[in-house]
Amino acid sequence: MNLVNYIWLYFWVAPHLLLLVVAVLMLRRRLHKSFPFFFLYLLFEFLKFVALFTLHWLKIPPLVYIKVDVLDRAVSIALHFGILRELFFAPVINGVLLHRNISRLLNWVTAVMIVLASVFIGATYYGSLNYPIPNAYVVVEALNTSQCGLLVLVFLWHAFLGVRMSPMAFGISVGMGMAFGLEPFILLFKNHVPRPMFRLVDIFQMGVFHIAVLIWIYYTQVKESGPVPPEVNQSQWLEQAAKLERMV
Repeated sequence: MNLVNYIWLYFWVAPHLLLLVVAVLMLRRRLHKSFPFFFLYLLFEFLKFVALFTLHWLKIPPLVYIKVDVLDRAVSIALHFGILRELFFAPVINGVLLHRNISRLLNWVTAVMIVLASVFIGATYYGSLNYPIPNAYVVVEALNTSQCGLLVLVFLWHAFLGVRMSPMAFGISVGMGMAFGLEPFILLFKNHVPRPMFRLVDIFQMGVFHIAVLIWIYYTQVKESGPVPPEVNQSQWLEQAAKLERMV
């Protein structure tokens, strides 16, 4: 095994082992109760790594590996949507009426984002790849792109409410953006480099994921600094709810 393969192996193994550290730190600070979908995501990503790592070293047929990988990605994407909902609902957890309006609005926005992302990925990938890829991967990248758009809206949503993001919510948002924000473009990038360079592209992608995991570790240790902004009073909640109702 040459040096590049050793580096690739490190960047594949190390961040996934650190996911358990993030999970333990969340348990210690009881953050898993505020972000249960993110906590499940950490555990699932670790188990997914164990499964794929085992299949890789058993040298199973590529077709079987691809099927398992697609299934794992589908579950990860479902958990991503759950995490995004947690981030949207975090600043209005006590506003029942507003919470209901957000849920309806978020469903519509998610549908629109998926449609726009599908058009973008279809137009970007169509005729630009020199080798065939399973259609399932194209669908996965379209959903990843839509989630990137929703992640941007998380920051805009907090600004709209005038509520400061908690350290953990901010850390999750930044890390998630790094974790799956590059995926829609990695395939295209590989298409423009020689095949011997694919391993270096994978190292770059997993290196970014490594940084994302380190960010999560850091923000599980960060506590609120200074006074927490006062909650919006009931009349302000109702005003915001009415605005969202008109938007829906």
